[in-house]
Amino acid sequence: MEWRKLKNLIIFILLMVNGFLLVLVAARRGESLRYERSALEGAVQVLEGSGIHVEPSGLSAADSFAPLSAERDLDRELQMAQALLGKGTVQAENRGGGLYLYQNGNGELSVRAGGELSADMAGNPSLLADGGPERHAAGLLKQMGIDAQQLTVTEEEQWTRVRFRQLWNGVPVFSCEVEFTYDCDSLLYSVHGTLLTTDSAAAETGQAMALPTALLRFLEGVTATGDVCSSIQSMQAGYRGTAQPLSGGTRLAPVWLVSTDTAQYYLDGVTGSLTRLSES
Repeated sequence: MEWRKLKNLIIFILLMVNGFLLVLVAARRGESLRYERSALEGAVQVLEGSGIHVEPSGLSAADSFAPLSAERDLDRELQMAQALLGKGTVQAENRGGGLYLYQNGNGELSVRAGGELSADMAGNPSLLADGGPERHAAGLLKQMGIDAQQLTVTEEEQWTRVRFRQLWNGVPVFSCEVEFTYDCDSLLYSVHGTLLTTDSAAAETGQAMALPTALLRFLEGVTATGDVCSSIQSMQAGYRGTAQPLSGGTRLAPVWLVSTDTAQYYLDGVTGSLTRLSES
């Protein structure tokens, strides 16, 4: 057989094999999706049978979420302080006990281990909110290198408060929220909240459970505590941070923020433990 014909035959066989493998992978993927859909429908039916209506459109999965360990980065923290406080060299001072104070002529920022922070600008004229408090606060977060989503804007007497929640690779960190307060002249007065002051985090062992399992663990948890609810309005996947005093860093646990008609809960994505937050 001529080499050209043999080569064409080999190519044809390889194409057939690749096509077969592609069909096989697609079939298995389709089967997996059908199984996941069936499992979710089954879990919803179990909750419905227990008197808890579930809104499917409000559910989000966390299958790929793993616990993360984020170490404190003082260089990154200084850069954030410089972006927030504006023009003028920022001086850093270690106050002990994990507390660092950053200050220049525009104000001062204190940051504790775990990311709890408080800034006092006292309406410095150089921090005028051009374009309004919402736009100004979002711009400051961007300069600080923080990805965040706006939650609320509250106006009361002479103050305007804009609240944001930090995102980690696009995923909400429910424990990391920050509030910017502006006075009646649209001058930034103060900043309070908690932020992750690092750019990287290491994955730990473990992975979040599947959404159907999480629904059943929620039912198990509310039944065990005697709580009563008649509907799950949303179940949003994200992270919850816990300060690590010894290292100064933060551990991020995958969780669901479960909103019901009576209260909100954190459902730990790895252990399944349920923590009630507050009345709705």
